Amino acid sequence: MRRIVAQLSDPHVRVGPGDAGSAEALAAAVRVLTELEPVPDALLLTGDLTDHASAEEHERVAELIAPLPMPVHLVAGNHDDADALRAHHGAPGPAGEPLQYTADLGGVRLVACDTTIAGRDDGALGPERLAWLEAELSSDTQTPTLLAMHHPPLRWGIPVLDDLGLAQADSAAVAALVARHPQVKRIVSGHVHRAATGTAGGCAVFVCPSSYVQLALDFADGASLALVREPPGLGLHVALDGEITSHVLPIGDFGPPFRLG
Repeated sequence: MRRIVAQLSDPHVRVGPGDAGSAEALAAAVRVLTELEPVPDALLLTGDLTDHASAEEHERVAELIAPLPMPVHLVAGNHDDADALRAHHGAPGPAGEPLQYTADLGGVRLVACDTTIAGRDDGALGPERLAWLEAELSSDTQTPTLLAMHHPPLRWGIPVLDDLGLAQADSAAVAALVARHPQVKRIVSGHVHRAATGTAGGCAVFVCPSSYVQLALDFADGASLALVREPPGLGLHVALDGEITSHVLPIGDFGPPFRLG
């Protein structure tokens, strides 16, 4: 049985004069998803839904994603507040707790982690969240699993990004965990505002581009964060016969398909 799980990340929706096109960008991503044939079976939103976690921004996100016909599963990003995600979008879990849960996507298991640190842009898991993750992975070692988190467990060789990533000790711990759990077929994340891949513990890590704006690719020491209007994109994870293949789909009007020859 084939299952298709779509992924959007980092829409950073704002409201008012400072919107800067963020709402239009998310609306365009939603249109792409609703027009796909077949429509994906589920959508994973891997964080930074809004820019300031305000009620007005969350209400705007809710309006924009309302046309989606598939279930939507949320991951908290460094611009998010877990309780706001619960209040406005029905995210699971008790108030005041990290946003971490498992979900059955129909032959694919989603394990969603919370890598956020309140008031900071970098990420961490720490002993309690890692213990929860180990218990969740150990509770089902057979079902193909997507492990989702906002901060990818990778280093990029891009100094400005590495300083804002997941704590190195926690990245190493995640790698050790997935090495012991081969049912984890893909680690999916966002945060980077670029499409990228790597490995952790022998498992492929997929980093979804932003559905809004991308981060300028700059390997120079001392570089600062800069955004560029490269094409936004989304991820599509296709589960088939116990394995998962990941695709990047640009968001935009690039004309109809055509055949060569």
